[in-house]
Amino acid sequence: MTTQKQRLANKRNAQQSTGPKTDEGKQRSSQNALKHGTYALESVIPGEDPADFDHLCTELGERYLPDGPYERSLVRQMADAEWRMRRIMRLEADFLKAAVDDERQHHNRCHPGEPEPDDSLLRGRALQTRTLELQRFGRYEADLSRRQRQAHKALMDCRKQENQEVAAIDSGVPSHRGPREPFYHPAGDPTVQYNELPERSRIYPTPKKPTTSAPPGSNLSDESAA
Repeated sequence: MTTQKQRLANKRNAQQSTGPKTDEGKQRSSQNALKHGTYALESVIPGEDPADFDHLCTELGERYLPDGPYERSLVRQMADAEWRMRRIMRLEADFLKAAVDDERQHHNRCHPGEPEPDDSLLRGRALQTRTLELQRFGRYEADLSRRQRQAHKALMDCRKQENQEVAAIDSGVPSHRGPREPFYHPAGDPTVQYNELPERSRIYPTPKKPTTSAPPGSNLSDESAA
């Protein structure tokens, strides 16, 4: 249980630590929660060159030639996912390199005087003992790849829809959203009922032929003969 004296000492210590004072220290402190930068709000994190990211955006822009803010946003999403996947690949390579060095130091410390294993054996040990960390890298990469494919599919669907609309306008086919022609319907108002079928497909009511019926008990053949 904390005593009164300890609580007062903790309060005095807390007043002495008020965080960084300089701009450089505040900037460094703001990155304390940044682990790998995969889901960072900004695409470029400290240690990366913004010019390289701009070059990637330019390459994808020249490849897909986005038209309008929506297409530009999709191309930017593709560039962002590609940039982060490259980062994951670099981090994974650095992680494996550090893991091999740790395995080498562990072997030299636990087995002094024995010959040092080759890099392939040390790499195999590193992969075996760090499976969970490598699986996490794989999940990040799979998620980014899926986001890139979704943005690419959305861009292709947008282009396809635009091409269909342009082809319909060039061929003179009326849009289904346009006004429809009124047609006669015996059970409704012609100003309200509409028909989208062409002229040859319309069905009009068939007029009934008048029929003459004789009164019961009469014989038309006898009267005509008389």
